[in-house]
Amino acid sequence: MCKLHKSLYGLKQFPRAWNQKLDAFFKSIEFMKNEADPSVYVAQVGDVKFFIVVYVDDLILVCNDQNKLLQIKEELSQKFEMKDLGELHFFLGMEVERNYDEQLLHINQIKYLKEILKHFRMEECKPIGVPFDPKVKKEREWK
Repeated sequence: MCKLHKSLYGLKQFPRAWNQKLDAFFKSIEFMKNEADPSVYVAQVGDVKFFIVVYVDDLILVCNDQNKLLQIKEELSQKFEMKDLGELHFFLGMEVERNYDEQLLHINQIKYLKEILKHFRMEECKPIGVPFDPKVKKEREWK
């Protein structure tokens, strides 16, 4: 995860200008904006897949090639003042866990839910099962 250090909170139009600057930079290094989610940029060269998720001034970088990941981080740091926060563990109330052996990524909101329960003094409540469609796969393999 990388955090860009840039003031966004002065002028009303600055967030839009910042987004345009970031968008132009990603397009210049041949990333395409995802049609379903414009905050996600995607690039693929051969077997190397790269995703960049933008949330205001935070970026999540995901790549299946460590060398390409380091190259993009270097390009970003040359263009923008930034701080590399290392591997992603928490983002927007979600906890991210990686299992390298099984090549799985697990995302949950347990910490967030516990904070909500604590806020409403319901830590001792009894959990119940939530019905779900048994035809829906619990885990999905991404290729």
